Amino acid sequence: MVRKNGSHSGRLKEDRLSKEDWCDAGLVILGQTGPGGLRIDQVCKAMNVTKGSFYWHFQDRQDFLDNLFAYWRGRETTGLIRHVEERYARPEDRIWHVVEFVTLGDYDIASEVAMRQWSQSEEAVRAGLTEVDAERLNFFARQFAAIGFTPEEARMRAISIYSVTLSCGYMFTGETHEALEQRIRASLGLLLARP
Repeated sequence: MVRKNGSHSGRLKEDRLSKEDWCDAGLVILGQTGPGGLRIDQVCKAMNVTKGSFYWHFQDRQDFLDNLFAYWRGRETTGLIRHVEERYARPEDRIWHVVEFVTLGDYDIASEVAMRQWSQSEEAVRAGLTEVDAERLNFFARQFAAIGFTPEEARMRAISIYSVTLSCGYMFTGETHEALEQRIRASLGLLLARP
């Protein structure tokens, strides 16, 4: 950072970091090491910055963890849902684009798995993850209802497509992109079909 008198404070890299940068790094660490790796010193080491930079953005570790979960939720759930609802009019397209992003796109399945692992030992994460699951299921159920399924049919289809979506991220890792897409489209086709 350059001071008014032209001298440098020596914190150029650290001053450019945002909370989002910290959360992105935290999600990578979480996905690689699990929740135990989210120690301040480890995150700072991974980012090659001092603890002072950390405390510029967060009051303490718990503040960082709270921000990390909120960031993950916003990026992987709320933001994704908002994006597809704004971009696609047809409910079938909305369903497909969420499923496609998670299974075939850039979705970070490692942080998803780590979040679920973390929820086993942290009540706040467990409660937050319950809300995330409800938000995701409600999104899918709304889309199936908009297609014309009854509320119960929509709910069951939402549970099914959500289960397929999450499990494909780590069940079929050896399949080609094309084979996985074909499998997912077939599954979605079954759920969209009328009995």
